[in-house]
Amino acid sequence: MGAEAVANGRRRRAGWRGGAPAGGGFVAGGSPSWLPAQSASVVLVCGSPAVQGEVGRVAAAAAVELVVVESWERAVAVWADAAALLVGTDMGGVPAGWSGPLVVVGLDADAARVWERASGTGADRVAVLPQAAHWLAEHLARLRDPAATGAVVGVIGGCGGSGASTLSALLAVGAAAAGVSTLLVDGDEWGGGLDLALDAADLPGLRWPDIVNAAGAINPGQLAASLPAVHGCSLLSWGARFPVAHEAVPGRAAPPGAGSGRVGGEVLRAARHGYGLAVVDVGRSREALAALGGHCDVLLMVVPARLRAAAAATRLLAEMPPVPVALVVRGPLREGLDAELVARAVGAPCLGSLPVLRRAAAATEAGRLAELASGRAVRRFLAAVLDAVLAGGDGMRATGTEP
Repeated sequence: MGAEAVANGRRRRAGWRGGAPAGGGFVAGGSPSWLPAQSASVVLVCGSPAVQGEVGRVAAAAAVELVVVESWERAVAVWADAAALLVGTDMGGVPAGWSGPLVVVGLDADAARVWERASGTGADRVAVLPQAAHWLAEHLARLRDPAATGAVVGVIGGCGGSGASTLSALLAVGAAAAGVSTLLVDGDEWGGGLDLALDAADLPGLRWPDIVNAAGAINPGQLAASLPAVHGCSLLSWGARFPVAHEAVPGRAAPPGAGSGRVGGEVLRAARHGYGLAVVDVGRSREALAALGGHCDVLLMVVPARLRAAAAATRLLAEMPPVPVALVVRGPLREGLDAELVARAVGAPCLGSLPVLRRAAAATEAGRLAELASGRAVRRFLAAVLDAVLAGGDGMRATGTEP
């Protein structure tokens, strides 16, 4: 299978509408391609009365119109104006022509089949009901009105040392400077803590170890008031001085990322309601991807322009949760190589090229990473990325970042 075919398959899996910008450019103006067009209706294709009832209650809570059909012929006739397509496990493959958000839904008693069905259809998300009712209601509400809640953008390295933490920090600092209320989430438990890179180790406020054992919903206002503020944005980090205390399970050691896994979803749900943007440095472990990556609206994968890095990113892409993925290629680019070629080799759309940051390592060690966001090339890059990921909501668009 050629690189372009792989890329097309990945775009279909992610619900990516339209090709990558030519020459490694950006989606500028209008809604980014991973955000659905606003619509008041959602189509459920399912013949199970039990699933129809559960989804009906969720749709009512989300204040969206639910159109229930029991055949693909009927679905094709009504899906033109739908914001999303929900598919039951009793239905066959999705006919050609649907390119919007696709969610496989089912009941807890049939959870294994729900995941199997999602894998076979290239679904964007999975909702096992009734456990996922709260998440599905919020998801449908955002489809109806993307501006009602903030965006959550995850950043992950395509290989070790790719610069994902650097991009996460700069994106958050750039958004804050543009007037967007921003939360930076350090999701890499073993990454050493973004506190040090941002000179925030001594700032008062909560860190992950303070909330890993929290139960129930997290109040957005209380979360925002409890976190340290650095360079205009809130920071939730693992910290540089705090031991991690996992909940003990007899006979089983806690895996890496278990702490964030218990409350990661609640933190990001609270972030949606408390901030215009949450930037998540996801980390590269399977646990972090499951705990945090699946709650993001889009994942930005940072890939150095090298052969081995592209090969590693291709393998990682196969492990990603069903969330739209866009590449940020990190230079320098060798002669004859551009960001679009790297993206085609990996099999994902290209969002752009990260400017070469020659002082990144020294600035990180000195706690002065945020200073790199002030460079002319970096400001222009960040403004373009922010425009792409925030273009879906009024009042959330980055402004004032032109050099």
